[in-house]
Amino acid sequence: MHTTISEKDQDRLLQRAALLLCDKIRAALAERTQVNVAVPGGRSVMKIFQVMQGQDLDWQRVHFFIIDERLVPIDHPDSNYKLLLENFIEPLAQAGRIPFGNAHPFLLNLIPGDRGARHYERVLAEQGLRYDIILLSSGEDGHVGALYPGHHSIHDNHHGFIVMDDSPKPPPARMTSSLSLMQTADVAILLFVGEAKREAYDKFKDARYAIADCPAKFVLQIKDATVLTDLA
Repeated sequence: MHTTISEKDQDRLLQRAALLLCDKIRAALAERTQVNVAVPGGRSVMKIFQVMQGQDLDWQRVHFFIIDERLVPIDHPDSNYKLLLENFIEPLAQAGRIPFGNAHPFLLNLIPGDRGARHYERVLAEQGLRYDIILLSSGEDGHVGALYPGHHSIHDNHHGFIVMDDSPKPPPARMTSSLSLMQTADVAILLFVGEAKREAYDKFKDARYAIADCPAKFVLQIKDATVLTDLA
């Protein structure tokens, strides 16, 4: 099922995205004891987290993973985990609504070629080595996470987390969930927010472009995918 939600007002769009994500989590919790949700960073996602804070939901059974991360410590201003922690986990944890341990950070290390990826895979393996729900935000070139068009990241067959030092989008050092890991999700919510994303959104809708040309298109293979955009 592929659904598109269009809303010109960005704040209203992001509120709808947050409420939709919460509805999908509730539905998943009705079918299983625990739900794995993978999230990116960014200003739009920060606003989604802030709306989610007010939702009545059994957060104790929800585990959060980071779709992609800059290769920085978890307390660095550019850390996507830090954004999740400050805008969602901390307020709920302080109210006793979610354990801090339900948010799983990518821990950077100095092992050459690994940088912490194998450890993060082991952490995810303890929770099933799959995602149930993924939240994604497309970049200007149609990238999601750190899977870029025409780049080795989108062609990497590894099932888990991959690291790179040649990201087309700075900074060059990044970690990302692999394509096959993202494809484990039953539910995908994809954002195209802002005029800068129009070219990517046009490619997403154009059947002439493959996933390798516009990585965001892989969500069309997900069983339950919703696209939210202000670019109607």
